[in-house]
Amino acid sequence: MSFTTEDQLLSHTPDPSQESTSFWRPFWQNYLYFFYFSGLYQIIIFSSGIAGGTGLRQAIYMSFLWLIPLLLLPRYSKVISATIGLLLWASSLMTMGYLALYEQDFSQSVLFIMFESNTSESKEFLESYYKWWMLPALIIYTLIPFLLWKYSSPIYASTQKTTIAVIIIALIVSWPAFNRLVIQQDTFERAISKQINRMEPVAPWHLVMGYVKYKKTLHDIEQHLLVNKSLAPLEGLSDKNALTKNTLVLVIGESTNRQRMSLYGYQRNTSPKLSALKDELLILNNVYSPRPYTIETLEQVLTFADEKSPDLYLEKPTLINLMKQAGYKTYWITNQQTQTKRNTLLTTFSKQADEQIYLNNNRMQDSSQYDEVVIKPFKKILTNKEQKKFIVIHLLGTHRKYHYRYPENFALFDHKIDLPNWLNNDQAEEYNEYDNAVLYNDHVVASLIQLFKDSKDNGFLTYFSDHGEEVYDNPEHLFAGRTEAAPSSQMYTIPFILWTSPQWQNNNTIADKDKIEQRAYSTSDFIYTWADLAGITFKEFDASRSVVNKDFSPHPIWIGNPYKPEQLRDLQKQPFAGIKAHDHKKCKAVVTDEHIKNSSCGA
Repeated sequence: MSFTTEDQLLSHTPDPSQESTSFWRPFWQNYLYFFYFSGLYQIIIFSSGIAGGTGLRQAIYMSFLWLIPLLLLPRYSKVISATIGLLLWASSLMTMGYLALYEQDFSQSVLFIMFESNTSESKEFLESYYKWWMLPALIIYTLIPFLLWKYSSPIYASTQKTTIAVIIIALIVSWPAFNRLVIQQDTFERAISKQINRMEPVAPWHLVMGYVKYKKTLHDIEQHLLVNKSLAPLEGLSDKNALTKNTLVLVIGESTNRQRMSLYGYQRNTSPKLSALKDELLILNNVYSPRPYTIETLEQVLTFADEKSPDLYLEKPTLINLMKQAGYKTYWITNQQTQTKRNTLLTTFSKQADEQIYLNNNRMQDSSQYDEVVIKPFKKILTNKEQKKFIVIHLLGTHRKYHYRYPENFALFDHKIDLPNWLNNDQAEEYNEYDNAVLYNDHVVASLIQLFKDSKDNGFLTYFSDHGEEVYDNPEHLFAGRTEAAPSSQMYTIPFILWTSPQWQNNNTIADKDKIEQRAYSTSDFIYTWADLAGITFKEFDASRSVVNKDFSPHPIWIGNPYKPEQLRDLQKQPFAGIKAHDHKKCKAVVTDEHIKNSSCGA
């Protein structure tokens, strides 16, 4: 290794006989150090076939960027490279962790979901997914760049050579923008867009650019919602129940897979209270969520958007607008954490209601914040004297981490009886916790129905979950949670029930209940079903998309990211393994010691 004097470093004029070695060796040493934080990840996903080589190329190009300050300030090379390295190390951990957990490339879609989460959810995520091997893996992942940094040397050269190197690196890094703006004479916006595309796969820009896109999207949505009231009302709207006093309730659950409910045939008694009400309920057996994420699902459920037209939630009235137009006073009660009403995509939907009740403003989603907190405000609203009330109740449901979702007296499943034989002790514990959460969710939903019954109000209550959840249901791929990258039936199969008051039944008949219960249906069409149940019609109402209408006809049940239409999957044509389209009546999540792939509900 070559050594230089302090005067040589300060003057930037090394011994000419040493210049070639003293420039190129430390140049590539430092480059390899910076490339490590994005390059290793890209090499893994490229070599494993998870993604193509675009990200690897971008990592090769963008890693040169960090050499510029080292070239300009060689005297402070170690401090600068250490500071930059810490930033790259911290930001790259996220992508490597996601790759280790899901075996998928880290995408902007993941960032969008992350930015809509809160500190507590992130903490629960870490608690849920922490494994013993992560700590030694982290140590090894950190040790390698530390050694690269330790044995690297400052890059010194003549002023002329340094200037040329900086110019070349700047061109390599900024070529997409330079090419578009200077050579092709394209617009500034397109030039920036191309530059962002080059930077996105590389740490830390995957977070920076993702956050920029997120803030822009959020701003656009907020601006739209600010003028939401000025949208043209639905044309030709009429309400056959306009002259009666009505209370209509929509209960939105969270992360509940119907295959783990005894109401749907699960062998553990996880829904005793709803099962006791079974004769009073319309229970739909074949309902699916379009996406396994809350925000993306509700963008469709609460609007006219669907998998083929995902942006209609920005352009047309929402379910809240519809009910307001029909003359209803609207309420939104939520136990989803809002961090003192922080302005997220979810809360912007809730703010369309006349009144919002945010119940979960804690810093942490601890075990004291159970869904029973929605009962008190619901009971109060039921006593209000409005002629027409529309109440949305958003639950935490069975959101992970599951043991936070129920009080101790609901921890009934704490044993190994009736557990699948492929679970280890940790998995069995979480499996039990999920069933306990389902049991408590059953208690909350049944309590809301009972309160409604006791109020003697005229109307109906509909409950469904936003999406499902997989909790070690498949022995061939032991996994807990949900990811659109590796869909399973448990992530999309959701409960859907309807309770109607006696007075409502007298005035609003639902025919062919047995047929309705077996219809395959996506909640992306929910707004048509809700309007039909409420007796509301309008010019664009489509009876074929209402699951309770006599004119209902089967539609594709699309799942997947609608912004990647080539990846959409129609469950009518490509059902989950072991489930035949239109034959879900026999499909019950009976989890026994028998291998699940022999069940009619294989994942």
